[in-house]
Amino acid sequence: MSGDKQKKITTVHAHPRHVPVSKKNPSGITIVDQHLRRLPGTYLDAEEIEKIFKTYDKTRLTCPTLNNLDYKNGNQYDEIIAFWTDYFNGKFNVDPKIHPNVIKALIASESGFDANPRGNKKAFGITQITKQTLRILQDPNGEAKDFIFNKIRLKDLKNPNIAIPMAVRWLFKKREMATRKLGRTPTDEEMILEYKGMLKSNSRLKKNALINFRKHYENLKKK
Repeated sequence: MSGDKQKKITTVHAHPRHVPVSKKNPSGITIVDQHLRRLPGTYLDAEEIEKIFKTYDKTRLTCPTLNNLDYKNGNQYDEIIAFWTDYFNGKFNVDPKIHPNVIKALIASESGFDANPRGNKKAFGITQITKQTLRILQDPNGEAKDFIFNKIRLKDLKNPNIAIPMAVRWLFKKREMATRKLGRTPTDEEMILEYKGMLKSNSRLKKNALINFRKHYENLKKK
């Protein structure tokens, strides 16, 4: 990932246990069962997502362009998009920062701002997160372990308040992966193609996906 990654902060809980006194342990006490626990802000569940959103200073947020892109709910999630883009730009300290218009155009291309689209049986919610991606985003030992989500179910992805922050976080991970593959910072379009799993593809689907995203992104940049 380009830029300096914020260090993960953890705290250790240690538990004393009485054992027989010996040469190796003359005190008769040993420390066992230590657990590394993440502090709030690097390990989000639905409750923490709501809490952070409500208490965050939103006075200086950069909002996506006010343009519904010809979708009924096209402007409904602008504040959520702006907030979580700002939040993760701060967490991962990337340069250049991701603009919220990228997220808005991504959502338009994935679901047309439909919180429960029915076309794709392998992906869910407004940001079309797959089961595999959901597992990765919740694995404390996996590739996204520096910032994960907890106790999010597939049905929770129908809630944009949960699906959008997860997608924004995943886009930062895909940006990192695209950087490694390309040997340089990816363009916005390349980052989106990596999100869609098509960066190195030569398929017609890649061309259509790129046309769809580019149409929405360019419309947002016009105003």
